[in-house]
Amino acid sequence: MEETKECPSCAEPIKAAARICKHCRTALAFSQEGELVKVRVRGREKNYWGELFVPANSRVSDTINDDRQFIVLTNAKEETKTIDVHVGFLAINKNSIEWVRLIPQGPGRGAARTLED
Repeated sequence: MEETKECPSCAEPIKAAARICKHCRTALAFSQEGELVKVRVRGREKNYWGELFVPANSRVSDTINDDRQFIVLTNAKEETKTIDVHVGFLAINKNSIEWVRLIPQGPGRGAARTLED
């Protein structure tokens, strides 16, 4: 019997050597090298921001345009008119996404909203 583990995103059993969950198609960050990139996403008239895992030697656009059906954000928040609501893990269907923007990184910059909205 092959060794299995639990997917950290959907909690389904997967092979221990898996790099992508066969149930939720999440790239398993702990099995690959890469970085978390802060992004804003607009989908179905809602704005979200969070961290998108980008594998090493890949670009954000490669990750967004790969063959998976969902964009997965960790440490995600939904923007509302009054406060940002913490939702944690978020998988957004690529068919419902209007745009994706990088959140600038650097001194004095966090997850602040951009002026174009």
